[in-house]
Amino acid sequence: MAVDLSKKQGDLYKDAKSFNFGLPALDVSVAFPQATPASIFPPCTSDYYQFDDLLTTEEKSTRLKVRECMEREVAPIMTEYWEKAEFPFHIVPKLAALRIAGGTIKGYGCPGLSIAGSAIATAEVARVDASCSTFILVHSSLAMLTIALCGSEEQKQKYLPSLAQLDTLACWALTEPDYGSDASALKTMATKVAGGWVLEGQKRWIGNSTFADVLIIFARNAITNQINGYIVKKNAPGLSATKIENKIGLRMVQNGDILLKKVFVPDEDRLPGVNSFQDTNKVLD
Repeated sequence: MAVDLSKKQGDLYKDAKSFNFGLPALDVSVAFPQATPASIFPPCTSDYYQFDDLLTTEEKSTRLKVRECMEREVAPIMTEYWEKAEFPFHIVPKLAALRIAGGTIKGYGCPGLSIAGSAIATAEVARVDASCSTFILVHSSLAMLTIALCGSEEQKQKYLPSLAQLDTLACWALTEPDYGSDASALKTMATKVAGGWVLEGQKRWIGNSTFADVLIIFARNAITNQINGYIVKKNAPGLSATKIENKIGLRMVQNGDILLKKVFVPDEDRLPGVNSFQDTNKVLD
């Protein structure tokens, strides 16, 4: 646009404004055809890395059933729930029917998938919605795996079957308001009392925490000063979880602040395989 130097600055501004504004709304579907609605997924016609050659027949079957379920059940509704920052609990039975919760864990009603099978199932969930994959990963690859790797035989038999069916849901509480990437310095304390332990402290950014039936809590042993693990049940006296509002990312994930005010945990719910912070690496590695 040529500029008339004889015009005053205010007139120039008006000309520029009329030039740039007042145009009709852009038709995104025409201007950016790649920006398709979230509920429409193009077929996977490329296998650039030749994954198919690496998968067994069973792993391919797992991938296909997860893909079909996610495209059919989750894709059409995920934008609505993202906008509302709510989790679509009505899809939990659909996810349970996929038999992927528990991943590589064998026995106790768990699917016992191969490492590749578990990974490809998670990838298919994440392909459609990262919030759903976070829900599954927290429940399965953190909480359930901690019980499987660090729990007693009695704890595995008691908790894993219902968790594998998604009849009960779990969260994994390590990070705190002041300790995220340096979680080894956590301050939540566990004090030994007759018949069990008393937990006192706070946890922050804990996915699934606002609705979890089973909470895996990490706390510092007041005697040894080492990190121990505990299984805390929903509605335990002194336990509260509050949703963190106004998130920008992973809005369907219900991250929460957990407050523990003298929460009693019986001896039978202390995880015997967690005796230091190093033991969390059994799950995180």
